[in-house]
Amino acid sequence: MYVLHAGPGFDHRYFGRSLADLEKIRELYYIDFRGHGKSSKADKLTYTFETFPNDIEALREEMGHKSIDILGHSMGGFVGLLYSLQFSHNLDSLIVVGTVAKMSGITGHNTVKVKLKYLALKNNLQYRIHKILDIDAFARDILLTSWPVYVHENLRQVYSDYINSINDLTIFFDMQNELAAFDVSDKLDKIRTPTLVIFGENDAFLKSGRSLKAIRNSRFSVIPSAKHFPFLEDEKNFNIVVREFLTGKIQ
Repeated sequence: MYVLHAGPGFDHRYFGRSLADLEKIRELYYIDFRGHGKSSKADKLTYTFETFPNDIEALREEMGHKSIDILGHSMGGFVGLLYSLQFSHNLDSLIVVGTVAKMSGITGHNTVKVKLKYLALKNNLQYRIHKILDIDAFARDILLTSWPVYVHENLRQVYSDYINSINDLTIFFDMQNELAAFDVSDKLDKIRTPTLVIFGENDAFLKSGRSLKAIRNSRFSVIPSAKHFPFLEDEKNFNIVVREFLTGKIQ
């Protein structure tokens, strides 16, 4: 199973050992997209949703895997959906977590939205006065400020420590146009791969994510009380849901 991380700017490390229970039924391969984590940097014009699925296919061929499963979280789910549309003959099953078919605004979190507007104004003013803008610091501030969107208070420190551990977040802005343009909403009925869609009950993207029910051979599962990282917030139930999907056996 290829595990694909969120982003842009993240890498595989935040999964930790949360998916370890799945190692009983699958070999797990944690993939960092090009320009992310341990993968090589490249021309930023190649950091696209056209390139990433092709990278996964090239990796599958290089590894000699006849077919694969994919578990994609958030942006990783975007790539999983695109891979399913392009390379369905090489994909046994698809699991997408906190993934939407089209980027849209988050539900609620008005306090966070106000803080983000302030950050944007502050950095814009800094650039106008000094003609200098620290892109990495700006991206980091956005992600740190946004923690209530993604995790509950009990994981705030874990989330913040992870964001601060990322070496370079400039790719966060390099890919914003890609994120804004992502839209497979009119192609969902063309996906034939058995698909499991997982959301946390309190995920700000859940409302938009319900459109993935249009995938014909799909299941939709909601993890109670969780937000955008259900595998960290409720590891046990998350893995039960995934194992039942992959094995067809009730746990």
